[in-house]
Amino acid sequence: MQKGELFVVGTPIGNLEDITLRALKVIKDSDLIICEDTRKTLILLKKYNIEKKLYAYFKGQEKKRAEYVIDELKKGKKVSLLSESGTPCIHDPGVYLVRRCHEEGIKVIPIPGPSALTSSVSISGIDGDKFVFFGFPPKKKSEREKVFLSLKEETKTAIFYLPPHRIEEILKEMSNHIGNSRKVFIVREMTKKFEEYCYGTIEDAILWVKNKKGEFTIVIEGKR
Repeated sequence: MQKGELFVVGTPIGNLEDITLRALKVIKDSDLIICEDTRKTLILLKKYNIEKKLYAYFKGQEKKRAEYVIDELKKGKKVSLLSESGTPCIHDPGVYLVRRCHEEGIKVIPIPGPSALTSSVSISGIDGDKFVFFGFPPKKKSEREKVFLSLKEETKTAIFYLPPHRIEEILKEMSNHIGNSRKVFIVREMTKKFEEYCYGTIEDAILWVKNKKGEFTIVIEGKR
């Protein structure tokens, strides 16, 4: 029996119209959709009148759930992997599943789409030739300090996703380690109705985020 194929599909990070025609076709043609959050995926599918079987694939259960997917792929099924939003496997579950596919000789096909990482860099006005992506800062303060301390001598642009809670505190920790001379770009609720951003120093960003909630991404200029 011929093995199936795994499609790694980029989906909107906010605005549901940010999806490619190819991505919609692949999803419609899939036998099974693997997704991080079935509720959010259902919102997308309902908008485009797509009814498909969904299988939750989330952090902490990757290895166990990957084997079910591998079995389905070995049966010749066409499977799409979707994250909660954006491009899968970039600070999202899915890497283990893709690795298992490679190990089993199952073809993995990328379906490019939105990414908060590249979208934020593209409009930041900060050098995107070389950058370091950290994802979300560590939850423990001592671990965060180690990461932020490394930025002091980092010459490449640094990008972080920021949690909606304690964002002001985290920005102040960054400022303590890298000072206030570098340019930063921070964007909130990218591609959504209330999208907004701030370009300036970290002190500007700290003042700007007061009383704001939502999803944030910050781009930090490297050491000159």
